Amino acid sequence: MSCHGLKSLFLISCALALMAVSPAFAEATTDIKNAPSGTYQIDPSHTSVTFKVNHLGFSYYTGRFDKVEASLDLNSNTPEQSHLDVTLYPNSVDTDNAKLEEELRGDKWFDVIKYPVATFHATKIERTGNNTGKITGDFTLMGVTHTVVLDTLFVGTGTHPFTKKQVVGFRATAVLHRSDYRLTNLIPMVGDDVTLQIETEFNKAD
Repeated sequence: MSCHGLKSLFLISCALALMAVSPAFAEATTDIKNAPSGTYQIDPSHTSVTFKVNHLGFSYYTGRFDKVEASLDLNSNTPEQSHLDVTLYPNSVDTDNAKLEEELRGDKWFDVIKYPVATFHATKIERTGNNTGKITGDFTLMGVTHTVVLDTLFVGTGTHPFTKKQVVGFRATAVLHRSDYRLTNLIPMVGDDVTLQIETEFNKAD
């Protein structure tokens, strides 16, 4: 048998082995009432916070923040009574462009020395459907606070097959105006509207 054939056989064997030991993922459900109430902490390994902004009318430039912390006090029977607090670190901005990242961290943009964190504190949670809702909160960036509304989808909950912890997962989107936070550089060549896309999982605290 050729080396290519041996490699293919090895990969197939590994895949079959993983299928044999991995539990089914059908346990995940979109009914939030199946998630135990209590405190949940964000799983940074399964969280992404990306942003998109119009660039010269040609494209939507995309970047992300690599470091985020969050705590969710979940009331699964009455989700409207849940509490959410998020801390974002602008110093972790990631655009796959080292020169641009250095510039964004500087005092003409995020000024991360003076303003090392951005925060979101939920003030109102509304259900709009079986697994959708709006989370309204105070978003503070660059020392300025404005109300931001996160259109939120509850993706699912269940017991993690490997860690055995209860997991809840969400997707959220929002649009904010960077000029509201004194980030006015290069408007209108670089758009004022910034779209945030959040994908995240929370693990129930021990």
